[in-house]
Amino acid sequence: MSLYIKLLQFNGADDETELQKLFEKLAYDFLYGGYINVRDEYRIYIRTVEFYFHSEQEGIHDPIVYHRNGRGLEKVPYFPLMTLNAHNSGFDITFESEKSQYRASALIRSYEVINKNGQYLKWIINKEDSKKSKFKIFENYQYNTQSTYLYTLLNGFALGDYNCISWVDSQRVQKQDLTIKSRQGVYKSVSEYEYKPSSPKEICNRKWSFTREDEV
Repeated sequence: MSLYIKLLQFNGADDETELQKLFEKLAYDFLYGGYINVRDEYRIYIRTVEFYFHSEQEGIHDPIVYHRNGRGLEKVPYFPLMTLNAHNSGFDITFESEKSQYRASALIRSYEVINKNGQYLKWIINKEDSKKSKFKIFENYQYNTQSTYLYTLLNGFALGDYNCISWVDSQRVQKQDLTIKSRQGVYKSVSEYEYKPSSPKEICNRKWSFTREDEV
């Protein structure tokens, strides 16, 4: 079954234990079920995925979610399924539901980039001049740890050219156990509807981050 169909069938949950189980199942699909194809030049494999879920009515609220009502705009249209959403923390693959009134997304937290020659691209930071930071080609295994670096690759596409970036279902047979942690840089909020980290800050204990430790 394709990732698109699985996200289409996803209907969230009002119970955090059940939602945790649903996210763990989806994590295997994001981490082992395919890759993002960029102009047939690069393949982006997700290594760490973080999930975000916010109900626009009663239910589970996740105020750090960027694309939702009440954060900047009162009424925010629902994205079509598997929209790539760029924001200050990087790139989300969204799976929202207007019918069930929730926002859900998978943030690409770490990832491998492989070019058409089978070489790995790793973002190298130039500490003296940040404008000279860039992806560098390596023959050996490399992965990247910040979604924001993807702006270099996922940018400059013409309006209406819908086939430049696409998800390709490509199931890998061997699956390993995933490393499950709290989401990076997400803190408990004193409000359910506005992201206001507690003082002192406490890490949000929702284990919605999943990492594939084995190599592509």
